[in-house]
Amino acid sequence: MMALRIRSKKRAQKARVSAENKAVLQRLENYLNSNSEKPVKFLISFWKDQGTSFTYKELREAIIAGEMSPEELETWQQDYSKLVADKMRPMWLEAISNGISGQPIFDEIPKGFQVDTGIRNVVDWITDRGAQFVTSSTEEQKKAIQAMLLKKTTDKYSVDELARVIRPCIGLTEGQAKANLRYYENLKETLARDHPRMKKESIEKKAREAQIKYAAKQHRERAYTIAHTEMAFAFAKGADAGIRQAQSEGLIGVCQKEWITSGTDRVCQRCNSLNGVKLDMDEEFDIPGKNLFQGYKLTPPAHPRCMCAVKYVEVD
Repeated sequence: MMALRIRSKKRAQKARVSAENKAVLQRLENYLNSNSEKPVKFLISFWKDQGTSFTYKELREAIIAGEMSPEELETWQQDYSKLVADKMRPMWLEAISNGISGQPIFDEIPKGFQVDTGIRNVVDWITDRGAQFVTSSTEEQKKAIQAMLLKKTTDKYSVDELARVIRPCIGLTEGQAKANLRYYENLKETLARDHPRMKKESIEKKAREAQIKYAAKQHRERAYTIAHTEMAFAFAKGADAGIRQAQSEGLIGVCQKEWITSGTDRVCQRCNSLNGVKLDMDEEFDIPGKNLFQGYKLTPPAHPRCMCAVKYVEVD
């Protein structure tokens, strides 16, 4: 009888922990879904402005030279720096402020408690994250356009045609830009085969119109990925900062953090290997690869669109 009660108690504890994990994941998902549309819109608008400001004259010069000019790369870097200052930083700060709402441990804390986003570790995190975002975004954009510029030497493109094809792709990743160019080329081949009497100019125009629509879809996909990933970074940082602040105010004792996943088939192998791992607050999770910025391995996400979370548990 005693053994039965012990087993029943353990099952109840397991069910309670499972429900709590689910709550943490659901709160993260709810925040990301409710707040992603605004950053998606400003990212799409940003890339559109970049494409418009990159004149066909500058594009032709880049195509003829076979590479981007240092001046244009510097302009892109300045563009991304301004994006971080004007748009990304407020988004990160808002997500950091809301990070504690994702943790059941804060449900028992007085409702007036708020994360101080002006403390040193939060300011340093945003500075490091912002610098890495500018560098990686500029470099990705450079690689994407460079991959398309190489077509000048390998395919029969006129300078004007290639310029028109490149412009809608500004803001895409290298893989997206290559896929977009393949789409355009395949469509041209299909139109030429199915409509042998259609003029070359008409074929290019129809293919380009479809290519522009495809690029718009790709831009939204990329914007969605960035919005979710960046807000997840900051949301997790907010919870971490909130725990430390609450500890300093005597509201929470010593805590451990536990990596939790949804447990579905969609969870990648990398995150599955971390599921259930418990660490002290200052320990880093074993996420493969280099540290992208300060605090990258202290909390999820482990990769773009990662939907994992950590749950904080008071142990003392």
